Amino acid sequence: MKRLLLSLALLTNIAVASPHLATADADTFVPELAQKALSLDIAGAEPFGQQTFAVRDSGHLLGVMVPGKGLLRADMNACFIGWSRDGESLTNLVPTIGFNRFDGEACEDVKGVGVISSPGDREVKIAVIYTATTLVETSLVAVVLAYDPQSRSLLVDNALSQRVNNASIDSVPKIRRFYAAHPANTATFDSKKYLARITAWCEEGNVDCNDVTLDSRSKLNGKGILLQGKTVNVHCPEVCDFRGYAFENADYTYTFITNDFERWTMNISKGDQVTDSVEGTMR
Repeated sequence: MKRLLLSLALLTNIAVASPHLATADADTFVPELAQKALSLDIAGAEPFGQQTFAVRDSGHLLGVMVPGKGLLRADMNACFIGWSRDGESLTNLVPTIGFNRFDGEACEDVKGVGVISSPGDREVKIAVIYTATTLVETSLVAVVLAYDPQSRSLLVDNALSQRVNNASIDSVPKIRRFYAAHPANTATFDSKKYLARITAWCEEGNVDCNDVTLDSRSKLNGKGILLQGKTVNVHCPEVCDFRGYAFENADYTYTFITNDFERWTMNISKGDQVTDSVEGTMR
């Protein structure tokens, strides 16, 4: 099982998962999908009917994902994923092509959907392959989604999506092989102001890691940032005790530090001055 470097201090009882996708009926969600899409400034939204799937684990329904498409701000086609926890009504919409990391790309079609994680992984990872266009080209774009069993929520794994697209991987089987060959240990920092996913790409057991990704989003305004960083360790080189993570962004430094692995502090600093500091939990 893939684990975050701090997993020995955050042991939880998580059942081994065997997730899979099963074809589902999109018609149930059509009216609600169109209505909720208006909150994203998408008009005329409709589902990709043949790409609607129930996500199941050993017969248990985790949720239903309904890929949809519509006209964004009367300007271009954009895509999103409708997510239903109970299979009857939509819990929320997850913006994909046309938003955030995929801003400036127009969405045309869904070419494939599939689970890429392995049984036993904490999160279920699902790849969605889109056909997207820009002013100069048409290409296949992968968006990787992550299902968190604790919150039962579905969100975009921006760090993994970026790596997959940088490697020009354009099919679900290829993404599955890429993900299996590149260990990724993800934890989520949760506070009143920020929700941040931290992914360490080094092999399990490597305390000193210089390949860590921060995908942080403000709960106040929805703005996000994707940064590269490293682990923070003390008492090196004798022992090298893990204490957290640090990320650089121009003049600013983002740090996530803990002393007891129960409470974490996120500091945003400019030089020696701390501009923001919040406490939260890491799971």
